[in-house]
Amino acid sequence: MHQVFFVRFYYIFFIFFPILIFGQVPDRILYNGKVLTVDDNFTITSAIAINGERILATGDDPSILDLADAQTEEINLEGKTVIPGFIDNHIHYLRGTNFAAYETRIHGVISHDEVLTRITARAEDLDPGEWVFIIGGWTEQQFADKPGGFTRAELDKAAPNNPVFIQRNYTIFYMNSLAEDILGPQLGNFYTGDSVIRTNYREGRTVMYAALEYFPFAETLEERMVEVKAFNSYLNSMGVTTVYDVGYLDGSYDPVTALYEKGELDLRVFHALRYWADSPRTAIAAAELLDREEPFQRDDSYGMHGIGEHVYGLLHDMVGERTSEPFSQDIYDAFSLIALSAAKNGWQVNEHAMQDLTASRMITISEEISDTYPMHDLRWTLGHVDLISKESLERAKRLGWHITIANHTVKPRMEGVASPPIRMIQDSGILWGMGSDGTIVATYNPFHTIWEYTAGKIFPNIVKYESNEVITREEALIAHTRSNAYLMFMEDSLGTLEAGKYADLVVLDRDYLEIEIDDVRNIEPVMTMVSGEIVYQEANQ
Repeated sequence: MHQVFFVRFYYIFFIFFPILIFGQVPDRILYNGKVLTVDDNFTITSAIAINGERILATGDDPSILDLADAQTEEINLEGKTVIPGFIDNHIHYLRGTNFAAYETRIHGVISHDEVLTRITARAEDLDPGEWVFIIGGWTEQQFADKPGGFTRAELDKAAPNNPVFIQRNYTIFYMNSLAEDILGPQLGNFYTGDSVIRTNYREGRTVMYAALEYFPFAETLEERMVEVKAFNSYLNSMGVTTVYDVGYLDGSYDPVTALYEKGELDLRVFHALRYWADSPRTAIAAAELLDREEPFQRDDSYGMHGIGEHVYGLLHDMVGERTSEPFSQDIYDAFSLIALSAAKNGWQVNEHAMQDLTASRMITISEEISDTYPMHDLRWTLGHVDLISKESLERAKRLGWHITIANHTVKPRMEGVASPPIRMIQDSGILWGMGSDGTIVATYNPFHTIWEYTAGKIFPNIVKYESNEVITREEALIAHTRSNAYLMFMEDSLGTLEAGKYADLVVLDRDYLEIEIDDVRNIEPVMTMVSGEIVYQEANQ
């Protein structure tokens, strides 16, 4: 009896505490839904009360509706699922803003013919001679009706009066005849007279930059602000409310700062400290920069967060092109110098490590650093970890490293290996978060990433993992919300739908927990809120 009384008292107290103490009444109530709070118990309830920027309370419909007064807006969710806003822990955000207002996207499109239809529609919106651009986020294997790339003939037919340039990644590009006529003479030996150009990574940069000379980039601060808002709106439409930009040379942050200062930044945007080190001299300069600057120059909405994804630019491993080739000692020495300064001055590190050999060496270096400057509370992260071993995971966990996992839905399946080993990572107990690695090499739709690791597939429907190698929907949602909030040092403000936290949430068009697993990739938000304000709403809502 006493236990029942205490439970009821506890529940009533925390529902009504904000009103009793602060006299607060909710501005807005969402009720008659399925609210996945993603708290420590993964509590599911039906209603949520919001006051200003923050959540006032969650609970059942009667309890929450009793908090309203005559001015409270009440939104009937009609049974729809609500989740915390997605946090993308690894996106090349500023790069995305450069292209968002003009590019044609084919993320998740599994029909080759549909892509051609989109190219035609885009060309019809443009004047003759204006370029059609598709900038990454897809792969030839994703088309169920006709796997493969695009021929010159079909691109000519789709856009006979407009140059078409399609970037698949950093090494493969497709063009129609008009684009070939313009770019061919500029590309020299890279151009073969075919509709597809295949290069290595370095040569691919030359091709990409030659094409982007014709991209209609904004020229003024005001125009760039429009581009930034376009990208933010697109991310909001997919349920993304917070991003961490790990890019470094993608332009100026001035337009983002300007929107922030005007109160028009409908997305929480954080970025790494921007520097580039690719020699012993510049490594020393980077270490000295970390000595001078303070980490975490930000508030809860915008600012500089940590360093990465490449602490030292030459320490950049890949899968396939450099499968097991070790880096020289001088490269690791330069990395060590910068990492030492980061640990000494309290900087969080977000580091790229696809190969287990790379991850293992980084862990060894950090073990040595930690003897002098303990890093357990700095929340350093190893990103990608495509081939990380169980031993390296255990070592990383003991030292205080965490893991970030990216989207692979448009990357080739690795035969005979679970890559990254998502079930092993989850079972290890290490804290890990989910991101996209968008824009060029991955889609940045969170539901695509979640589908990959819960259904165990990549586009269009290729099995990537065995049934015992995937994770649950609950585990995936935690990784893309609550865990990422922790990695951002914002677990007290973001990541779950709990009283006192910012009202960053997403209302979905279908039941995340109950639909068929292959339908997860098709989920679409009908409404997204950031700090209690609606930043995206489906047109018919």
